[in-house]
Parts: sequence; structure tokens; C-alpha cells
Amino acid sequence: MSQQTIKNLNEGRNSTIFVLLFVEAKILVVCLVLTKISNITVWNAAPNHDRASTPSYDVLNHWNHSSSSDPFLWSSCAPFTDCKTANKADIVFIVDESGSIGEENFRLMRDFLRSVISVLETGPSKIRVGIVTYNDVPTPHAYLNMFGDKDDILKFINILPYRQGGTKTGAALHFALKNIFTEEKGSRKDVPKVAVVITDGESQDNVKEPAIALRRAGVTVFAVGIKEANKAELLEMASYPKSKFVFTVDSFVKLKPLKETFNFCNSIIDAMLCVNDQADIFFLMDDSGSITNEDFSDMQKFIIEILHTFRIGPDHVRMGLVKYSDSPSLQFDLTQHSDAKTMENVVKKIIHEGGGTNTGEALSSMKGHFENAKTSRGYKVSEYLIVITDGQSQDEVKDPAEELRRQGVIIYAIGVKSSNDNELNEIAGDPKRKFFVDSFDALKTVKNNIIREICILEGN
Repeated sequence: MSQQTIKNLNEGRNSTIFVLLFVEAKILVVCLVLTKISNITVWNAAPNHDRASTPSYDVLNHWNHSSSSDPFLWSSCAPFTDCKTANKADIVFIVDESGSIGEENFRLMRDFLRSVISVLETGPSKIRVGIVTYNDVPTPHAYLNMFGDKDDILKFINILPYRQGGTKTGAALHFALKNIFTEEKGSRKDVPKVAVVITDGESQDNVKEPAIALRRAGVTVFAVGIKEANKAELLEMASYPKSKFVFTVDSFVKLKPLKETFNFCNSIIDAMLCVNDQADIFFLMDDSGSITNEDFSDMQKFIIEILHTFRIGPDHVRMGLVKYSDSPSLQFDLTQHSDAKTMENVVKKIIHEGGGTNTGEALSSMKGHFENAKTSRGYKVSEYLIVITDGQSQDEVKDPAEELRRQGVIIYAIGVKSSNDNELNEIAGDPKRKFFVDSFDALKTVKNNIIREICILEGN
């Protein structure tokens, strides 16, 4: 790194450098921007747990680190380039204005909001922005249908009032769900929804339950903590995986540079329509007695979100669903419904009945369904089975899963809560297709991974 580059960084100015990468006998020119920064931390959650661990660093994925020997944030020369394609979403900023913040720091929070919103493709048919501030009580400042022009939003942020008071973050989360993410206030049904919570302290009320309610409603939650923010609360609020959705900085001055790594645009892209054209996908859904009605509802939402990601139709992506407990029960076949809306209505009406957990028998039953799929379509397409279970099977799963793979079916195994890890491996046959989450409302993360892989496989 040149002395001039270091001088620029130490004086608070960004520097642009070009790096030559030699990859498989090809030369790639990578343009990077460096910003001097310190103590920006991304809190990682260890697999299957919600505890914080060591900060991570990955240049190509816009992560950062806080090493004293190299206190620089690396980002691409076009930060937020993903936002150009992430052009439809409802985003609500939930901003702490309690007494511990102070007038000057609240001004820095306004600067952060402007810097983030300025790169978004905002508009009535694109990204809509809402703003809630909170102390002892939440106050709505901008509903999702309030602004049509980005300049108007940015000017409004300049005059956003600071009122001091307590810190009731839980009440603000609940308010955003019930009063901002609503059709009446401009929230749209079939677009990604994002909440960005910014706080500097510990809440005086419970945040866990309101955050779960937000996530259950399909809202992706980012938690940004400043200075003395309670890290356990940030982890409780944020979406899964926590490593992507929890950010901390040790001063308000470092909020604005955080924009470079603040990557909710990727979350919007993950929720956008997959362009792949042809596949046959079955869901195998655990209906055993250990699953609560609320958990069952989360599975239904998970399935509905996936089916709305693809172009459904007899010549495109077809979907079917089997639920099982003591025995499997076909809810609908690949040929039964030809549009996503009809499927959604059917999935919503599926009743949770309870019973045992004979996953092996359910897997065996899928062989005939996939054989019928080849006949009804008339030609071969990629075939996928997505298995969701929360416990150990009462029968053997390895042989029926291997039989399906020999038939050409790609199996994803999703384990929730008390599911057996060895069993999940036997079902999936590939560690990359085995997933574990510790609660049903975390299924959304798995959805993005599965959709991404199906899209890649179908695109090749």
C-alpha cells in the first residue's frame, strides 16, 4: 500500500486501489475502496446457536475486521451495486431516540439514514421507506405510502425531531408490525419486507416476542447496536443467520461508514423471483405430535414463500406436498394446481393432526410420486424433495433416501429443534443439503439457501 494511500486513509479520505488476481491462468482486475475504520464488529452466531463469537472478515463479501494492525474497511468500488437489482421492497427504519443518545449523536443517526436511503431505488412501485422513532413510546414519522420521491425522503430526514426519553424497543417492534407493515399504510403483500433497528442501549421492555412476531410475519430484521447496546438483545431481534443481520459499532461517528457493509440489498434479492423454468418439487412435511400449531403454521409460511419464488405452471415449475406422521398423506400432486395462488390457499388449509414420526415410510412413498411425475410431464426435468422434520424417525430412513437418489431425486433435509443429525445426513446424502435450525421461525434462512442452489442447478 503506498504512503499516499495511507496518508489519505489517516486523514479520513477513501482511497481506490486496483488488485490483480491470478485465477486459473486468467488475470482479474478487482477495484477496491479502502476506508479507515476501527471496531466495527459483525457478531457471528455459532452453528445452531444464538451466541456471539469472533468477528469475521471476508473481503470479497464486504465483511470487515477490527485488527489494530490493519484498521481498514474494504469494499468494492461500487458499494451497494446489488441495490440496482434489489428494486422492490418495503423497508422500515426503527430508530432509538432515547435520552442516552443526545442531540449530536442523533444528527449522526440522521446522516446514516440519508447515506443508506440515498443509494436505494425508491418509488411507489420500487422500494418504499418508512421511519419510526421511539423512546418510551414509538412515533411514526413516515409510512410506507407517504413519499414518492427520494429527495423528499432525504429532506424529511433532515428535520426528524429528537425527543429523548426511555428505551422501549419491544414496543417499537410491535408498533411497526401492527401499524407500519400494513396494507393501509402502504405495505405490499408480495414484496420483501425489511426492518432496520438502530439502538444504543438496553431495552426497558422485552424484545424477543415482538421480534419473533415480526419475523413470523415475513419481515427480515437487521439489528444495529451502537456503544453500550445490549448484544444479547441484538441477537434476539435479528433474523437468521445472526452473522448477516447483527452489526455493532463503538461510536456514533462510525455509523456512516457501516453503510459499506450494511447488506440488506442481498436480502431483498434473495426474496425476488427465480428465473428458472422447469423443475418438479415435492415437500415432505412432518405432521407429528411434537410439532405445535404455531410451528406448523411456520412450516406452511415457509412452503408458501418458496412456491411464490418460482414460475408455477404445467410447463414450468410444478409442486406437490405430502405430510406425514404415522403414515404419509398426499395433500396435492404435481399436476393438481397450476398457479401459485391456488397452491397457497391449499397449503393454508392443511390441518395439523399429530401422531408418530415415520419418516422412512414417508420417504418410501415418494418414489411413486416422482415416477408419476416423469409420466405426466413426458420428459425428464430436475426433481427435488424438501423434507422438514423436528424429531427422530421411528423407522429407518437411509435406504428409502438412497433409493430416491438412485432415481435422480435431489433431497434437502431440514431439521428443526430436536431432529437427529445423523438421520438428516442419511436423508440428504450430502452435507451441503442438510440444514438445522433451532426454531421453526428460522426456516426463512434455509429457504434462501435452497432456492439459490435450485436456481443455480436449473440455470446450468
